[in-house]
Order: sequence, then structure tokens, then C-alpha cells
Amino acid sequence: MPRLTLAEQVAADARDKTLAQLVRQASSWDRKVVAQAVLIWMRDHDTVSANDLRDHLPDLAGGVLPGVLRGMSHNYLIHTGNYVPSTSPRTKGHPIAVYRRRTDADRAEAA
Repeated sequence: MPRLTLAEQVAADARDKTLAQLVRQASSWDRKVVAQAVLIWMRDHDTVSANDLRDHLPDLAGGVLPGVLRGMSHNYLIHTGNYVPSTSPRTKGHPIAVYRRRTDADRAEAA
């Protein structure tokens, strides 16, 4: 993945903190529903993004879907380095991350 500029890194850090706060404030039910949806989706697909799951989930607290995906990237998922435009009208096509299942090779490389 290309190295981020200082401004991009500051913005990414702020985004991550905001998503983490939103996920902490969301109900455990919301978080568990999203995590379960990710696990089910990944049984039949190689990648996942918020676009893939949004229409299959009930109304959730804001930021829960991307926050849970980001959180799952610490153990189950890994960011592919790719982004796609969001299909949510609220985000106006903002780029969203695409993830794939973390493999044993990824874990070995990280160790």
C-alpha cells in the first residue's frame, strides 16, 4: 500500500477514532449482527465491503458497519488496499475499504 502523507495519516487516525467511538456507543446487538453478517458473507465471497452488506442488514447506528469491518481487520479480515465508491446516498460516493479473509500466510507474515 502506498505511504500516506502526513495529512492523510492524520485524517485516517481521526476516522479510526470516530469509528471506534461509534462502535463502542452502539448496542452489542448491532455489533453482533454486523459481525455475523460478515462471517456469513465471507463463506461465499472472496471480499467484503460495506456496500455488500448494507442492504442485507436492519437499520443500524451510524458508523457501526464500517467500524465493525475495521475492527475485524485486527484478526479475521485484512484490508486489500482497494477502495470502492460507497453506494450509500449519505456518503455521496466516498471511498470505502474492501477486505478479504486473513490467511495463515498473512498471520505468519505479521508475526
